[in-house]
Amino acid sequence: MSSTEEGAGAVGAVSTDQTIIDNNDSTSIDMDEPLSGDEVANLQSLDKSFYGGQPNFNAKPLIRKVPSTLCRNEDFKKYFMPKVISIGPLHHCDRTLPASKKLKLKLATHFVEKIGVDKESLYRNIKKEMDGLKGCYDPQELKEYSGDNKELAWMFFVDGCAILQAVYMRYGNDDDDGKLFIKNDLLTFVYSDLFLLENQLPFRVLELLTSSGNGKMFMNAIPRFIDGTVINPGEDSFNHTFFGNKLCSNEARTKRHHTIGNVKELKKAGIRLKASETSCLTDISFNSIFVFGKLRLPPINVNDSTMNLIAYEMCPDFDNDFTVTSYMCFLDLLIDEAEDVKDLRDAGILYNRLGSDEEVAKLFNKMNTDLVPSPKNYSGVKRKIHNHCKNMWINHAVQGYHTYFTSPWTFLAFVGAIAALSLSTLQTYFAMHQLK
Repeated sequence: MSSTEEGAGAVGAVSTDQTIIDNNDSTSIDMDEPLSGDEVANLQSLDKSFYGGQPNFNAKPLIRKVPSTLCRNEDFKKYFMPKVISIGPLHHCDRTLPASKKLKLKLATHFVEKIGVDKESLYRNIKKEMDGLKGCYDPQELKEYSGDNKELAWMFFVDGCAILQAVYMRYGNDDDDGKLFIKNDLLTFVYSDLFLLENQLPFRVLELLTSSGNGKMFMNAIPRFIDGTVINPGEDSFNHTFFGNKLCSNEARTKRHHTIGNVKELKKAGIRLKASETSCLTDISFNSIFVFGKLRLPPINVNDSTMNLIAYEMCPDFDNDFTVTSYMCFLDLLIDEAEDVKDLRDAGILYNRLGSDEEVAKLFNKMNTDLVPSPKNYSGVKRKIHNHCKNMWINHAVQGYHTYFTSPWTFLAFVGAIAALSLSTLQTYFAMHQLK
């Protein structure tokens, strides 16, 4: 049998000198025809893409812009934009911050006076390490500064001094520093701006500015600042990031809500919400006894910085398990409306720093279309909750509990009905015995 017959139409090996002719014998392709330079370049681009396109998790993360998947949502943009002060090159020329330059110069001036080191030495410390400092950003973001280290060095110098002074004003040990005329509300907005992903300086800048003189007291204020403005109460496992995927469809969102339900549905299933003993975002547990369940969730502040933590996890420079993103998506399963937010607040789980409960509910309901949680995180807890909720015997028992025991009036009515039934039974029993 020939190879053609054996293959029954399958394409076998073709020799390099074979000519391929179509059915009309009108064209032919010479397999030995040399490729053009453009064709060779296109093929080589595959190799470059394979070896150069993989993220290097061993390298230090860069200070990047918010991923486009978040920025394209108009409702999210406000959480990534500074309100008072621009830090670093990404928002340096922002025209919506007219007072930023003056405020930073004022803060920097007071820092230079207090540090006890002449300003020329401080500036030279920054200037001599500009190559390393520029390496903390995506080169594409520094194109306009590529030939001007002086402007970038001055920016790093002023912004670094401003950060250190602003942090020291509230979190340092010098009570006299409060005499600096900056209103408390303005200073609060400054602190909020320091946690924005695009509003960052390399931490090395702060180290260079505090390497001599009274620098230690400024650096000592930074941990207190982090603890005082922490995203997750009592836990600072993610705060170090601020110094230095396929989308979920509406169908997927509906299925996940059907799996465990919102807060109201959990309460109907006899599940109580309680804050975890720690603020670690992986400290989630669910336990059930008889017909009742208890879901423990770690407390979290929801504010402008929350979305920036999510944006940081989405940056391509480092490997992570999307802890914040996954927890926010888990909370989204529980939140459908403002009443759900209130229940989480009452349980000490969610601290609302955005405004009304309605605004928080809207944020959670919108973010789920652009976030992808880790499929491994909380899968065990979700399964336990699902199994508890689908148990019909438990549902009937809980239904009875809610019907007869959730208020004193329904409880008294239930007791009265039982008493009446008991008396009726006794009366029937004695009547039958008297007849005998």
